[in-house]
Amino acid sequence: MSNKSLPQLTPSEFSIMNVVWQARKLTVTEIMTEVNAARKKQLKRATIQVQVLRLEEKGWLKHSKDGNRFLFSAVVPREDASIDIVRDVRDRIFGGSCTELVRALFDHKDVSTEELHKLRNLVDQYKE
Repeated sequence: MSNKSLPQLTPSEFSIMNVVWQARKLTVTEIMTEVNAARKKQLKRATIQVQVLRLEEKGWLKHSKDGNRFLFSAVVPREDASIDIVRDVRDRIFGGSCTELVRALFDHKDVSTEELHKLRNLVDQYKE
């Protein structure tokens, strides 16, 4: 599933999506607890609730009812979203060049030997 028709995620929306992708189904309170666990400045429940409802309106999240609780889950799997996000970065920032995208990743010089080995294997798989 491609999320080409879905709006891009803001950084705060992405942090909510990361929490939902990890846990599968969460209430707004559970999302707030997880998002705030990684933050110095805590977000209020109302702020998280507004962002969750916006993500649902945008098509990123959906909800189901469990008794009197609303459980939110991702519409788009993380793998699909990450592929589309990287393609968007490749196209907008690197003019569609995979080579330039990868070069930018390597310019940080923090790629381990193990990662280089995995990348070589991945490239070799695509050569076939």
